[in-house]
Formats: sequence, structure tokens, C-alpha cells
Amino acid sequence: MVIDYEDFPALYRAADANSLKGQRRHTIVTRFQLGALVTAAAFGAVALRAGDTDVAAVLASVAFGAALVSDVYMLKERPDRQWYVGRAVAESTKTLTWRYLVGGSPLSIAELDDEQAADLLLARFVEIESDVEPVLLIPDHGSPEQVTEGMRRVRALPLERRRELYLRERIRDQQEWYGTKARWNERRATQWSVALATLELLGLAAGVLKSAGVIDIDLLGLAAALAAAGAAWVQTRQHQNLATAYALAHHELATIGLRVRHVRTEEEWASFVGGSEDAISREHTLWRASHS
Repeated sequence: MVIDYEDFPALYRAADANSLKGQRRHTIVTRFQLGALVTAAAFGAVALRAGDTDVAAVLASVAFGAALVSDVYMLKERPDRQWYVGRAVAESTKTLTWRYLVGGSPLSIAELDDEQAADLLLARFVEIESDVEPVLLIPDHGSPEQVTEGMRRVRALPLERRRELYLRERIRDQQEWYGTKARWNERRATQWSVALATLELLGLAAGVLKSAGVIDIDLLGLAAALAAAGAAWVQTRQHQNLATAYALAHHELATIGLRVRHVRTEEEWASFVGGSEDAISREHTLWRASHS
């Protein structure tokens, strides 16, 4: 048995979808803004005239204007807030959902019947929603239910089947995700380090050539603008920090996965799942802190 995306609560799906939308908007506008600033620096480095008009200056001004518009958009719409808040709600909802699904603390099957567990889960969801603007939780087209039939079916499974499902669909799935993302971010961190070092070397060469009178074009300013834009992008993406955090989470989940089959009773299982979910949530807490 598997738990599908559509089986998760409507709150999770809404928060997840809105977070992804905010992330895409934030990334696109940041790229556009940095590209506009580099374009302005490029036109500022050359002389391009048409009669009495300094075409290069006009184009540089247009590029600066585009950067300004994107900055105003960022301040007004706050796609970064949509991204971060949506992700916080999605992860908080997801960990509660998994606790309900497999009987983890504080939604233990040994202590709560189905209705009691559902009521407690819904109460926790209300607490999460109360701190979030409704506009950040626009629902998707899926089921409006917060406790779906798929969730109830999983919770009704015997302990052994819930244990195997949790190991496969939660721990191993998260472990693979963190491992893949850790390797990807490590590659990106290396690539950007090389790129920025190359830009700094080109800037040094441009400065030497201009001081020696070999070139008249202000390539030094362009190289500086490119390096600054690259540094700003690296700061936004935080590849190295993410690679480290994801690698640690990957190894911690590997250790947790080895202990799954040692759990024999519902009481032990509730405590184990609670600790496992705390470990998964800890990585997200660090992510939020790094982006605040």
C-alpha cells in the first residue's frame, strides 16, 4: 500500500502548492533583477551614439528602471514570504499527518481511538492556520477533506504494515531526497565558486589592461557587476549551507531507518515515530532560520 499526494490533507496540498508558486516567482524575479543590473553595467561600459543621443546611456537607464520595477514588485508582493510561510505550514502539516497515519506521538493508536486522533489532528491544523494569512493557503482542485479516507485506511493497518510503509514512504523517501539535493547543491556550490573566481580574475586582467592603456572599454566595471550579481545569487540560493544540512539529514535518517524493525509495541512505535519526525522537522527548522 502507498499513500498518494491526493491522500494528504487539503491544508498540506494548499500550503505546498502556494509555497512552490512563491519559490518560482521569487527565483524568476531575482534572476530578472540581477540580469537587468548586469545589463545596465554592460551598456554603461560602452559608447554607443546615434546622432546626439547616447543610446548606451538610454539602454542602461531602461535596464536600471527594469531592476527598480522588479525591486518594487518584490517589496509589494513578497513572493519570498509566500515561499517560506507556505513551506513552514506544509512541513508542519506533513509531520502531523505522518504521526496520524502510522500512530506516532501524540497521535498514538494505543492512547487514542480514530475519532479522538482525528479531532486532535484537526485542532493542531487550526492552530497552524490561525497564524497564516488565508491568501497564502489558496486551495488546490483536490479533495477538500483534512482527514481523508486514504489516511484512515493507513491508520487502520496492523503495526507491521504501518512500520513498513513508514520506512519506505517516509524515511527512505526523505533520505533519498536529501541525498540527491545534497549532491546537487554541492555541485552547484563548486560551479559557482569557480565561476566567481574566474570573474574576479577577468576583472583583475581588465583593470591591468586599462591601466596600461591597452583597452578603453570599462570592462572592470562590467566584471565587478557580474561578480556582484553572482555573489548575490549564491547568497540567495545558499548551495553550500544546504548541501551540508541535507547531508547531515540524510545520514541521520539512515540511522533512524536501521532502528525501525527494533520496535515491537504500539507504545514503543509512537515514541519512535515522534523522535523520527522531530529529526526531520529539525532540518526544516534550520532551513527556515537560514532564510529568515
